[in-house]
Amino acid sequence: MKRRFLCGLMLIFACAEASAASATIRGRVVSDSDGERNPLMGVTVLLQGSVRGTTTDAKGEFRLTDIATGEYTLVFSMVGFRREVRSGVVVEEGREAVVEVSLISSPVQIDQVVVTASKRPQSLEEVPVSVSVMDAVEIRKRNSLTIDDALRYVPGVNMTGTQVNIRGSSGYSRGAGSRVLMLLDGVPFITGDTGELNFESIPVGQIDRIEVVKGASSALYGSSALGGVINVITREIPERPETDVRIYGGMYGKPSYDQWKWTDKRRFLNGQSVSHAYRSGDLGVAMFLSRQIDDGYRRNDYRLRYNFFTKMRQDISPLTSVTVNFGMLNQSGGQFVYWRNLDSALVPPVTQESDNVKSNRYYVSGLYNTVLSKNLLFTVKGLWYHNDWGYETRSAIGRTESVADGFRLEALSTMMLDEVHTLTLGVEGSFDRVGADIFDDRSLGGAALYGQDELRFSRELSLTVGARFDYQSVGLTEASTQLNPKVALAYNPVAGTTLRASFGRGFRVPSVAEAFITASASNLAAVPNKDLKPERSYSYEVGLSQKIGDFASIDLAGFRTDFDNLIEPGLIVTGQILQIQWRNVTRARVQGVESSIRLGLFDGNLQYNVGYTYVYPEDLTENDLLRYRPRHLLYMNALARMGLLNAGIDFRYISRVDRIDIELVEFGIVPDGDERREILVTDFRLGADFSFTGFPLIATLHLNNAFQYNYAELIGNIMPPRTYVLVLEARL
Repeated sequence: MKRRFLCGLMLIFACAEASAASATIRGRVVSDSDGERNPLMGVTVLLQGSVRGTTTDAKGEFRLTDIATGEYTLVFSMVGFRREVRSGVVVEEGREAVVEVSLISSPVQIDQVVVTASKRPQSLEEVPVSVSVMDAVEIRKRNSLTIDDALRYVPGVNMTGTQVNIRGSSGYSRGAGSRVLMLLDGVPFITGDTGELNFESIPVGQIDRIEVVKGASSALYGSSALGGVINVITREIPERPETDVRIYGGMYGKPSYDQWKWTDKRRFLNGQSVSHAYRSGDLGVAMFLSRQIDDGYRRNDYRLRYNFFTKMRQDISPLTSVTVNFGMLNQSGGQFVYWRNLDSALVPPVTQESDNVKSNRYYVSGLYNTVLSKNLLFTVKGLWYHNDWGYETRSAIGRTESVADGFRLEALSTMMLDEVHTLTLGVEGSFDRVGADIFDDRSLGGAALYGQDELRFSRELSLTVGARFDYQSVGLTEASTQLNPKVALAYNPVAGTTLRASFGRGFRVPSVAEAFITASASNLAAVPNKDLKPERSYSYEVGLSQKIGDFASIDLAGFRTDFDNLIEPGLIVTGQILQIQWRNVTRARVQGVESSIRLGLFDGNLQYNVGYTYVYPEDLTENDLLRYRPRHLLYMNALARMGLLNAGIDFRYISRVDRIDIELVEFGIVPDGDERREILVTDFRLGADFSFTGFPLIATLHLNNAFQYNYAELIGNIMPPRTYVLVLEARL
């Protein structure tokens, strides 16, 4: 076995040596609009048929070194421009091949490059599953303060409090567990104790884009990817020094009803952030610091948050790089769990008026990338995530604490064997150590092997087959093993048209919180369930993407997921105590349709997007609907630009949830908790770019929930009223 392993290593490095050459491809990418040829920074340049790629710098220039001699095809793509394919690029030994490319602006783009669906760069047209992308421009224009704020505008995604639901895969589990896996630059970013997604730990000011893959992705990503994957991709370090300064300030409107008024003082929110990035030779460094203060529109709902983030990239050679991220969050604030009653909707129960939560979280992640040959890329990723939080309540003596350390390590290779096969192989390991008053001391971990082959039979037809084998343990009586296969098909009969179909198996092991929590407050108690079984699923999807010229695109999808042993919180009445316990729902099914339309008119100066999702979530065991899953989601937004001004509008409609935890109402835990309605929220914004004055200042005025619509995403929780926010930002 050892001899075979050494032979394999020798073969890999022999291939790398054989492919080495002194040839280079360099070039420049410019925009071609209104007769001007301005350099484009951030254009993705891929060497088709290989694992090589790069991006353009501030001058629009790129360079690919150590290229073997031969004839190549280059693919250029960037959001807002048509994809350009340049074939017949001849590379001769000892010489440079020079390429000059002009990209034509396109109001609507469906062929941008994504990396999450198959763990490698692909055009969105080639991806055989549903993927939505939100870039940094969208996030900044809406002044999204945390990632969950941004996700509220992604088609097929809705938030219940801070828990994310993709196409009905999740309901509300009270801060324990998630069926959606969040990644930070491709590395799992999820807490080891509660299994939650801590959105506020990643500063939105350093995000390049967010990719959302819908449907079971366990064949590549393992546990917690049962309902989908959210990959948060941080910004690349620019070639030239760059400084961003951003400040915002705002205030909440008055309550709609006099009986809701609990203070005579105005409630404010504000924040400041600064970032700086620079390069020194082969070393790039980016640093970010922010402070956010929110008085809260409800009593005991204040928040103070500090974020620090730094990213360093060292280019060891043209083919090898090391990237390290460090992030730190310090947060404190009051805890508003639910209202006192409907007449006092902005005030918590008397017993909760002094509850507070404090948390310290920090993480270190690393990425090692090396191109071993033209067709072989090797990557190692790792992450250490420390989560320390605690809360104080009137009903508890002292402070309740939880400390968790999570470790993730993954090695993968992408090999383009020939024109037909692109093979991805990987091994992954995880370990979590938890020490908590309400979970006890726990250790858990797992390991996995996965592989995937993308077979391109022709330019029109591709087939993806893969599987992942997982071994996972959460300290239950038996460890869990699972083999998750996937099959996906993409067919492009004509340019701009993609037909897709996919099947995959998913699974998720219970989180420590779901299996072992022991906590109580008033007459409500959470009790452990050490007999919890892993949940499993089978997911199916068919879809169509159609681009109509350069001004419109349509995406349609039908989906279905069948669940076994779905983990849902159940309520049990025991004497005068109402108990919460996570239990397995034997059988469940979620199915539905999703559609989205994107329009770009008047050379992209007017953009309009519509997304509609219908979900039917069935609890087949109880012959009822699953809880906390709205059946209709309709999101619309428009953006208009005219000279230095831009104006935007966002509208969200979410239908009334059919089924909630009615026991909380009947038992008196949440008085009037059944008072709920559909969600109708409209936000406006007006911005001005003053760069023409020579100072790069952008000012934006936001009017959120403009019509003061009172609604609740979660039982007993009124969402923010009309809010006024002014944002000033400058890039120096």
